[in-house]
Amino acid sequence: MNNPNPKLLMDPTLIGPPDVQLPNNNMPVWGDPLAKLGPPSNGPGSGGGIGSGSGGGIGSGKGAGYGPGEGGGVGGGAYSIGGGVSAPSVLYKVDPEYSEEARKAKYSGTVVLYIEVDTTGHARNMRILKGIGLGLDEKALDAVNKWRFKPGLKDGKPVVVRAQIEVNFRLL
Repeated sequence: MNNPNPKLLMDPTLIGPPDVQLPNNNMPVWGDPLAKLGPPSNGPGSGGGIGSGSGGGIGSGKGAGYGPGEGGGVGGGAYSIGGGVSAPSVLYKVDPEYSEEARKAKYSGTVVLYIEVDTTGHARNMRILKGIGLGLDEKALDAVNKWRFKPGLKDGKPVVVRAQIEVNFRLL
């Protein structure tokens, strides 16, 4: 039911002492008060966008798109495993080398990497999610960069799929 002349049944009131000082917000713009100086901010990102990304987009991505991807698209650019998207599988694997300092310290641990497996089976956009230092993080990146994968599939076609890889370093 459409009411062209809505009326508030009760006058708006504020209950409190009559001498209460109400906040007076004379801010000319709203936004993230910790953002860089420049045009009005809509989040901690750079450029004119909204969110933590760079460029004019909305969300954590780069460029004019919406979401975590790059460019002008909607969404993440890379698919997540599930919902009709199969996981990539390792076809060829190179064991990482130990760094000299880690070997001398008899250090072991696991490096966790974020990767995107492209449609040709190569790892792209790699970054360290959990590093262990002593040069082993870089050795893990070098090794996984040489790996080859069977790409993930969506509707029978290869697609870019995001994945996490654990690279273990153990001295015998």
